[in-house]
Amino acid sequence: MSEDNILEVHNLKKYFPIRSGIFASTKGVMVKAVDDISFNVKRGETVGLVGETGSGKTTVGRTIIRLYDPTEGQVIFEGIDIASLSEKEMNKVRRRLQMIFQDPYASLDPRLTVEEIVTEPMEIHNLYNTKQERRERAAYILNLLGLNPEHLSRFPHEFSGGQRQRIGLARALAVEPEFIICDEPVSALDVSIQAQIINTFEDLQDEFNLTYLFISHDLAMVKHISDEVIVMYLGKIMEIAPSKEIYDKPLHPYTQALNSAVPIPDPVVEKKRERIILEGDISSNINLPTGCRFNPRCKYTMNICKEKEPQLLEVSAGHKVACYLYNK
Repeated sequence: MSEDNILEVHNLKKYFPIRSGIFASTKGVMVKAVDDISFNVKRGETVGLVGETGSGKTTVGRTIIRLYDPTEGQVIFEGIDIASLSEKEMNKVRRRLQMIFQDPYASLDPRLTVEEIVTEPMEIHNLYNTKQERRERAAYILNLLGLNPEHLSRFPHEFSGGQRQRIGLARALAVEPEFIICDEPVSALDVSIQAQIINTFEDLQDEFNLTYLFISHDLAMVKHISDEVIVMYLGKIMEIAPSKEIYDKPLHPYTQALNSAVPIPDPVVEKKRERIILEGDISSNINLPTGCRFNPRCKYTMNICKEKEPQLLEVSAGHKVACYLYNK
């Protein structure tokens, strides 16, 4: 494992058995949510993970943190293959690896006060010796996030969506993590609040030397916060590149289509720009297309695209793409 990388994912797969519906009785039929992907995350950076609904983004995050056990593959976190750890061994690592969930309304226990929500992880991981020390730590974190220590005695229903997401972030920060997986942390919030939360993420990254895996469908948001972007489609990685390059020079037809949907705040440029409209819907993870998974919706489809799956290969420094337009 490279010293620069805090996380390395190798050939990760996550398949789900079908337990209901017309395929339930068909032996061996699985939902291939994540299917043999590999990528690295450098220490102190933010990697954006983008794609349509159903592309497998959230499953990647939940499998990395072992909310889902991987079907196959390795997840190397600071030299430790956490995919192979027992639950007891994983608990020792989990303090350094936290997750912020998409829905700030569902991710907080409504029966607990903010103090109990934020201090519970400290108790589980035996951080700080007394209840008072844990309370002081919780108050300090809330203050960093723009909330008052007086909020410790309140319940989640007394806060706005943006404040609840800050409480979820406070819970993750309480155990002093090194790596945080952010699963669409601002998608449920008003646009006016989204910028505030993103700025908070960036400020905390500088202060605590945090590393983020930022999962989102909003490419404009990912462009703003990420150092590198990974584009997924139907459980596969289509393209990986530095953030600026993937927006200035997207190579994969799917990335180009996603990029064309990002509005440009210049009416003259926006009017002249070509909008790429993808025909059809994303295919099922049960009945996957043969060859390249994007071929049913791609205007550049060739015979080989329907017969053989393209490999993710590096076409320039730090820029990888899985497409036969470049991998010939």
